[in-house]
Amino acid sequence: MNGNGSGGGIGDGGVGETGGARAGDVLWAARTANPWLYALAAVAGVVALVALALTAAGVTGSLWGLAIPFALVCVATLCCASVQVLVTGDGLKVAFGPLGRPARRWRAADIESAHAEHRKPSQVGGWGYRLSGLGTTVMLRAGECLVIRARGKDFAVSVDDAERGAVLLNGLRKRT
Repeated sequence: MNGNGSGGGIGDGGVGETGGARAGDVLWAARTANPWLYALAAVAGVVALVALALTAAGVTGSLWGLAIPFALVCVATLCCASVQVLVTGDGLKVAFGPLGRPARRWRAADIESAHAEHRKPSQVGGWGYRLSGLGTTVMLRAGECLVIRARGKDFAVSVDDAERGAVLLNGLRKRT
């Protein structure tokens, strides 16, 4: 991993080398996180905890109507604040949040093409998990995105070193 917590190949093979990759072997991994979303989750979590503490201590009336929505915002934001992208011998896995759940997976045989592309939030409708004319995009930061076409639909995720991921996926696709 590089200094900003993103990108990085696994193993010592060259770019595009899928060699004798077996199912489950991790060929490439990249991670992107949005610190602003982590900060938003922290603020929402603190508000929820303060509301719960005040309610439990009997200082005020019930603040459940405040605590529950803020707790939900905290959890939902944490799930969307980071993404980990793995190219394995099986295909592509995109995992969300600190626990890697939920995750989306594509088998190599289902991927029609892969490439790297520069995208901005304004092109896809903003930050986060976006549906637009460009397909589905996970936009945590502007810049390089790994874009795949699978089953006739485009999916993009913002990660560093997207070109390497695309080359590996195209190599896997040709092997299947």
